Amino acid sequence: MIRRAAMLMLCALAAGCAPASNYRPAVDLAGASAARYEIDLSDCKKVAERDRYGPVLAGAIIGAGLGASLGAVGGWATGGNVGLGMSYGALSGLVAGTAVGATQVQPAPDEKQFVDQCLRNNGYKVGG
Repeated sequence: MIRRAAMLMLCALAAGCAPASNYRPAVDLAGASAARYEIDLSDCKKVAERDRYGPVLAGAIIGAGLGASLGAVGGWATGGNVGLGMSYGALSGLVAGTAVGATQVQPAPDEKQFVDQCLRNNGYKVGG
């Protein structure tokens, strides 16, 4: 049962890492490699997503670390099981940190403008 839950969480996490947009701007590829353009377009989309959801991931990581640290101290101070305290602290910190990070999510930037500007910065001529 735990393995299934872990696999489900892993699949959901992996699916969340893929760029969800299908936006493809009109770009003049004269003198440019189409393969290189696809890589640059994918990178620009990833940066747009990262800038939006980065605080959630950062909050989760910081929360888990702080929770594990406090759980270890609590387990040691009470003479209990330090490992168990760390695991409970890490889990509760993960939940709390994710919740705090979720409050920091920025409103969706205009992805089209962001991707267009990113491609311009990489030397492409983006059409209107």
